[in-house]
Amino acid sequence: MKTDEEVSVEEVSAKEDSTEEPAERTEAKRSRRLRLPRTKRARVLLALVLVVLLGGGTGGYLWWTAGELPDGVAFRVGDSTVSADQLNKEMDTLRALYGVQRPSDPQALDRYWRDGAKAQAVSIIIDDAARSRNITIADKAARDVLSRYISQQIGEGASAQDEFIRALGNAGASEQSVLTEIKRQLALNQLFDQVSGGQTVTDDEVRQAFDQRRAQLGTPERRHLRNIVVRTKEEADQVLADIRGGAKFEDVAGRTSLDTTRTSGGDLGELSRDQLDDAFREPAFTAPIGTVFGPVQNAHGWNVGRADQALPPVPADFEQVKGRLKDTLLLEKALGVWRGWLGEQIKHAGVQYADQYRPADPDAPPSDAPAGSPR
Repeated sequence: MKTDEEVSVEEVSAKEDSTEEPAERTEAKRSRRLRLPRTKRARVLLALVLVVLLGGGTGGYLWWTAGELPDGVAFRVGDSTVSADQLNKEMDTLRALYGVQRPSDPQALDRYWRDGAKAQAVSIIIDDAARSRNITIADKAARDVLSRYISQQIGEGASAQDEFIRALGNAGASEQSVLTEIKRQLALNQLFDQVSGGQTVTDDEVRQAFDQRRAQLGTPERRHLRNIVVRTKEEADQVLADIRGGAKFEDVAGRTSLDTTRTSGGDLGELSRDQLDDAFREPAFTAPIGTVFGPVQNAHGWNVGRADQALPPVPADFEQVKGRLKDTLLLEKALGVWRGWLGEQIKHAGVQYADQYRPADPDAPPSDAPAGSPR
């Protein structure tokens, strides 16, 4: 999974080591949509995206002073409100841009809405902080990023643009929603640098970190994987039956997969066990090489995969990893500063949630990633 140097509109959707595209000082920049199954790094990216997509709207003064949310309002931040309908549209935008599927399990669905409401609330807080620091992004800068994305994912010319717009419309999003998201991500990058810049790492710290993380810094066992993702189990069962009946995996992927990897026959590349989504990990690493496995359900839909090759682990070498490790340590320090700052902003904002949207810990940054950090 690769990254764009400024911002990617599609990813999400990274691991909590995520030295990802947020701060532009890390080498791992995302240029493609999150592929399935999501890696830990991708999960971090997805959490970061959830933090910066926001709903809009303002509420009336009377309910605000009364301290009660009117019917149909999911939450308020200051004098801004987001209705349940607006939140629903924002979550549809996540589905369109990042492939986030709404879970069917009632408990998972409840968490989906609570986490989504918190992410939208935090994004409003971040937006306000960026404005207070006079951070603005020109329309042209956002459109340039979008043009590069369309070129990378679809191709050049007006027909590629039209195809992209049609795909967004089918998924319930719009070109403007994408441009708005890009501008927020670019503004977030600048805000992150202002808040957490100036960190340093010594050579001794790099050496000490290498000694402590030697096992993690080595290249673990990997598998070269392919994947097809569809919306329903019935579709996945048919995909599995077609391949086992003699259809070529790559052809079925190109015909049916929802992921952008369909253009490469579902090729996910070489991935380690701990990079994979929990549900996908075991079947991907236990299936015999060359055989299909699944269906496996995750947040993006139903997956049918195949492991094409197994690659043995490779121990870490200090000279080879020291540059990357230093970048990681720098970003970890920056994220620590950012997270502390963001926590204070959330606490002082006094977000008010409707009961059905209130998260478990409203005053803390989202817990499954360095929340609100830019990509």
